[in-house]
Amino acid sequence: MASSEIHKAAEGERVIVIAVDGSEQARYAYDFYVDNVHKTGDKVYLVHSVEVNEVLHSSQWFNSPYSFDKDILVKLLEEEKEKIRQKLEGYAEWLRASKINGTVKSVHSSSAGEGICKAAEEVGAATIIIGTRGMGTVRRTLLGSVSDYVLHHSHVPVLVCRRKS
Repeated sequence: MASSEIHKAAEGERVIVIAVDGSEQARYAYDFYVDNVHKTGDKVYLVHSVEVNEVLHSSQWFNSPYSFDKDILVKLLEEEKEKIRQKLEGYAEWLRASKINGTVKSVHSSSAGEGICKAAEEVGAATIIIGTRGMGTVRRTLLGSVSDYVLHHSHVPVLVCRRKS
């Protein structure tokens, strides 16, 4: 990664990455940041990590009777791109409504956790904030956990926010 790709924090500026995916847990993590962590001068990146496997293995691909048709495949990709664009616009509205200095960033990777860690490194994050569904140990072991992955692979501190039930 070229050093020009990394956001250089200005004096007194913290770079914060908040993982977002449209879930209630992600919104809770964002609200927790706004209410408890935010400092004037922070630069916030709302990172939406799109899993390449998830897009490629969408049921739309398999339900299309003409999945071999290049035009159908292009149409499906364009529809997916539009869904992502709409999500990103929604996240940008969070920043505007909260009057937070920030940017919405979409990354593509083989897993959401990998994408979040990669984005944090690219922007020079001081901290990553992420929500969690609070799965039990067995369920997390079987299904995997994005917050668990980020917690164990990030090179910066990670704040995992869990909503009280």
